[in-house]
Amino acid sequence: MKNPLKYLVFVGLLLGALSARGSITEIRYHAPGATEVTMIWGINDWATTTNGPAGTTIKDGVMNSPMVREGEDYVIKIAVPDSSTIDCMFFFTKITGPFKERFNYLDVNEQPDKKYYYFKVKGNAVIRINPDLKKLGTTKTISVLKYAAVFFFIFTALAILLYLGKKFIFKTPFAPFKPTVLFFSVAVTLLITLVIVRAVITNESVQFLIDPLRALPLIFKTSFQDFLYTGILASLFGLLFFIRKNNRTLILSVFALSAILSIAICIINIKVTSMLGRPFNYQWLYYSDFLMSSDASNAIGNNIDKRSLLAYLIMILTVVPLGWLMYQSFFKSPGITSAILAVCFGFGFFAKNDASVDKGKTENPVIYFVSSLLQRNGLSILAEKNGVDINEFTKKNKNVLQPQDAAKFGAANIKNVIIFVLESTSAEYITPYNSKYQATPFLDSLKSSSLYFDAAYAHAPTTNMSMVSFLCGSYPYLSYKFITKERPDIRWPSISSELKKNGYRTSFFNSGDNRYMGADLFLQQRGFDEIADFKENTCRAPVFTGDPRYPYENMEGINDACLPVKFFNWIKNDRSTPFFSMMWTYQTHYPYYTTGKPIDFHSNNESLERYLNGLHDADKALRQLVEGLKARDLLNSTLIVVFGDHGEAFGRHGQNGHADGAYEENLHIPLILINPLLFNGGHNTEVAGMSDIAPTIFSILNKPIPNQWQGEDLFSIHRRNKVYFFSPFCWRFGCREGDYKLIYDANANLSYLYDLKTDPYESHNIADKNPKYVEELKKHLNTWIQYQVQYVKPFLK
Repeated sequence: MKNPLKYLVFVGLLLGALSARGSITEIRYHAPGATEVTMIWGINDWATTTNGPAGTTIKDGVMNSPMVREGEDYVIKIAVPDSSTIDCMFFFTKITGPFKERFNYLDVNEQPDKKYYYFKVKGNAVIRINPDLKKLGTTKTISVLKYAAVFFFIFTALAILLYLGKKFIFKTPFAPFKPTVLFFSVAVTLLITLVIVRAVITNESVQFLIDPLRALPLIFKTSFQDFLYTGILASLFGLLFFIRKNNRTLILSVFALSAILSIAICIINIKVTSMLGRPFNYQWLYYSDFLMSSDASNAIGNNIDKRSLLAYLIMILTVVPLGWLMYQSFFKSPGITSAILAVCFGFGFFAKNDASVDKGKTENPVIYFVSSLLQRNGLSILAEKNGVDINEFTKKNKNVLQPQDAAKFGAANIKNVIIFVLESTSAEYITPYNSKYQATPFLDSLKSSSLYFDAAYAHAPTTNMSMVSFLCGSYPYLSYKFITKERPDIRWPSISSELKKNGYRTSFFNSGDNRYMGADLFLQQRGFDEIADFKENTCRAPVFTGDPRYPYENMEGINDACLPVKFFNWIKNDRSTPFFSMMWTYQTHYPYYTTGKPIDFHSNNESLERYLNGLHDADKALRQLVEGLKARDLLNSTLIVVFGDHGEAFGRHGQNGHADGAYEENLHIPLILINPLLFNGGHNTEVAGMSDIAPTIFSILNKPIPNQWQGEDLFSIHRRNKVYFFSPFCWRFGCREGDYKLIYDANANLSYLYDLKTDPYESHNIADKNPKYVEELKKHLNTWIQYQVQYVKPFLK
């Protein structure tokens, strides 16, 4: 060999080229009966690639590739680099139902810790997917109006046919009036109507129409309480009916009216259950302020349109032809009809509920509401009967500092303030709070110049409610609505507007989208000189496209590293004027965006791994910010406030995400004050709330704290060691006092008490062991609820 070096170089280049081609992954999706299947996919957190199979298109930021049919399998071959992750879903069609219609299905592999299929690629491989297609519901929907019209047409047509057949063809007499037959007809009509409504509530209405034999077993299982309710109502009136024979007409009339009223309540429950996940109860009506204003009624009313009302009316009218048919059936063939109904009743009574259906969708609303009236686990109705002084909330405590703090704040002469918000960040994922995950090493390196608040809480597990709370020093609006969207011009002083009056330059930079829930309009009313989000992408970072299933939710964003770049471009034009700036990260928002080579944090949870990598990128952005301030000789004169806007859950308590609970993973946030002249690595164990951030900043700046702010300076010796919170989408209220935390679930009317010192993950409810303390906390909680409603109301006019 004349030149072995050239040969080795050639072999190396050849091997490198072969390696760059990547592996060929064959995915086989078993879908018997499907007419076509499309794989919706991406690689490495839904990134697109130019190596898609033939026919691949890109829509809404993800790839759509048709699969090839092989028997009952659909097959696709993909070339991607080794160690890549394939993220995918499957969209397929089937022709089914009595009318052989075309129905679409989407298989997203919905699991507690997975929102789609994902596979790690290592060499050439064949991946076989055998989904349980029976558990997949069609993506084709039918409106409640059409659904009601179908049954009205069916029963009316049958009644007309029976009428015409008896009168003109068979010429048989119609059944005479018999109260006993009518009584049973009313009961059966009630039951059948409730079962029809239950199909809508459990999202089985389409399946019920296209394949009733397959849908009925599940509907019967989920209708257990409807069978029970019908049996109870029929038994009560039946007892009177057969005992008080002289008053049968009156009893029958009241029974029929009760049945119609019950049907109306269950029909209205279609919308209520879709909003709340379960029927309304007394506690929900009360704690959503139904008895004090119109919040709850508006919450339901705003979601019921004319089409819904028409659908409900048609459903009620369907009772007429259905009842007539049942009367004729009972009168003509009482034995056969009774036997069929007995079988249905037996199946409904003894069938076990399907675990795949949320329990809240199986509750009969009348039984549920009546049982909530009988329970005594709620809060007191009137604040004045609680024995709790309303001054606990209305009286402003004097902002008195410890002498050493007052001297330190005065000597430091802090001029500038930066708020660095970590999106969806729980305290447990920040290294200084929990060394298990080393996702924020830079924050950990700032110990010598930081103060950590160990018991800080968001007042609500939602971004825009937190935005209002810390900017305006307030507890949140106790509603499912958002101030940012409903009243962006609300007359509340904010950190930015007050500092603007004091000669500060002000700015707000977000690597996400400010349009979410009207935040852009709210921020425009808060005295900011400059507001920018991902759309003003000055550092030319690639845009994250968000979850492909929610293309209209304003979930786009960019790399958090762009925030310091935008900030330093802003301040370079004026170095003499003090500034207040907010930076809001985004990469830790679901579905969690990462850049560069991922770090393995050994969590054994794919979603958490992406989240921690996104958090690590936010930590690097903070490093850029601090080092930039230091290089510009601004670090000593600047107070940096770092906190999470709310938490994030990864499976604990059956939760994923953040907005559905009031547990520690939803609300316990990091709160860190950074300045080398003020802090030296201490920990504050007092209970803190997000509304306390604004007055604390003003105390450090030696500025007067606005009277409208509800929060208190965290350095004041008179502050309350208690914080309140609520979750707007599941109606859970709570408070933390010392080491104890109370959660009251208004939907389920249950109380939970946890000792966070011994039980930080809230595994053991000790409410039953401490009834007096629970009642005392609930009195304070109820007084706060009523106070907060009255506090916000004038500003909404």
